[in-house]
Amino acid sequence: MGLSTFLLIAGNETTTNLIGNGMYTLLKNPQGMTEIRENPKTIRTAVEELLRYESPVQFIARIAKEEIEVAGVRIQAGENIMFLLGAANRDPRQFEEPDRLNLRRLKNDHLSFGAGVHFCIGNLLARLEGQVAILKLLQKFPRMRLTVERPEWAPNFAIRGLKIFEE
Repeated sequence: MGLSTFLLIAGNETTTNLIGNGMYTLLKNPQGMTEIRENPKTIRTAVEELLRYESPVQFIARIAKEEIEVAGVRIQAGENIMFLLGAANRDPRQFEEPDRLNLRRLKNDHLSFGAGVHFCIGNLLARLEGQVAILKLLQKFPRMRLTVERPEWAPNFAIRGLKIFEE
């Protein structure tokens, strides 16, 4: 029960934002929506690219267990370290044309789920939920369009997602 509860809570906002950010990105790129609708098998690479392009998790923080040096910077044991995943996912040394959405990008080693021993345990579930939700939305609502030019982003430094408007 503990792991199930953790996955539900930890994955709820991030997966919601994967779907919301992904749909917003696709609505700004109608050719991508058409591409996925016409070839649903592309949904896997499309979701990976949406995760890279508009990552729901923007940073992770860790505490150094021991003194280390990273890129010429000395980090003492016990110091906080912040890894900017959103920035890493746009690194031109890792991604060809990092600021261009490419739903067929094959070399896509994004860090949206972290890395190493801290890799997100719910990544497979989040990917599957994103694939199913985005594909079904595109298929069921083929005439879906943006109603505002620039929606508002939620004021959250760690989690990137659209602001939910309250009436």
